[in-house]
Amino acid sequence: MSRRKDIDQLRGVAILLMVMVHSAATWAPSDASTTSLLALIIGGLGGLAAPLFVTVGGWVTVQSEWTLRKALIRFVFLYAAQILVNISAPQRFDPFSPGVLTLFALLYLTAPLWVRISKNIRATILVGVGIITLNQILLSGHEALDWDDRTFVGGLLEHVKHLLLTGTYPLLPWILFSLFGASLNNFNPSRRTLLILGSGGFSFSAYFLYRSTQEKIPFAQPSGEAMLTFFPANTAFLIAALTGVLLIWAILENKNSKIGIHHLGRLSLTLYVVHFIPLSIFANLNLGLSSASVLVLGYTLLWWPLSLVHQRLFPTRSLENMLRSITQQR
Repeated sequence: MSRRKDIDQLRGVAILLMVMVHSAATWAPSDASTTSLLALIIGGLGGLAAPLFVTVGGWVTVQSEWTLRKALIRFVFLYAAQILVNISAPQRFDPFSPGVLTLFALLYLTAPLWVRISKNIRATILVGVGIITLNQILLSGHEALDWDDRTFVGGLLEHVKHLLLTGTYPLLPWILFSLFGASLNNFNPSRRTLLILGSGGFSFSAYFLYRSTQEKIPFAQPSGEAMLTFFPANTAFLIAALTGVLLIWAILENKNSKIGIHHLGRLSLTLYVVHFIPLSIFANLNLGLSSASVLVLGYTLLWWPLSLVHQRLFPTRSLENMLRSITQQR
């Protein structure tokens, strides 16, 4: 099957959002408001980066011919790439911290299980509700962990615990988005259906906003006391994130990319690894709100033309192509 530009475009949007939220977290002034309209917009859009990324990964996995050899190669390669990311950003990660790339490694290794579930709509709904319920039950056991608690790895047991439950992107509950992406591929719902489902999710999100105002707690924060939290991904966040992904999917699916965002999607792994290097080098910049906002916007959009230049001049020099070459070797 030929590669679809609209799916690469969705992945490209995800990588832009991810660069934006990482650069904003790095360069935001220490006294910047976390409840201002700008902060809520950046936080809201940035919070959709990983859910969209993982959802697209689930969609693509259905198209992939899975073999144990291929799965093991990807598992080792993505683990190594995560370690490279961690070393590139020592101010944020322990060298062996599980992250989004180790999540992808584990998701691909377990793909036969969740892809099979995704082929049955009733099983998908049942398992999805089960994941959300189990995540809510286990949430109280690790919602008080701070960033250092989630990224520090003191041994193999702690690494596995972070990988499955207490890390930044643990298998539970993030497998939910892969299951969702695989279901989108298997059932190919119409745009109207996506918008209806998205509207329902939007209603829940509006209710969460109403509760946050009534209870006088922040609506969304990366962690801490808030209605929606990313670390850990609580139930309200999961519902809001699925809603956002649904709406983005409805807007961009089957739409031709006329401005080259799909090139970003073809380099998503490479860009994810590389974009941390400048962030690490210039992490200590002392900026005001205006200059920080301009820098974040410029740094985010910079990768767009760079991806166009790369695809024109160096199309085979990427981590994606390296992984493809290793996988195809006999």
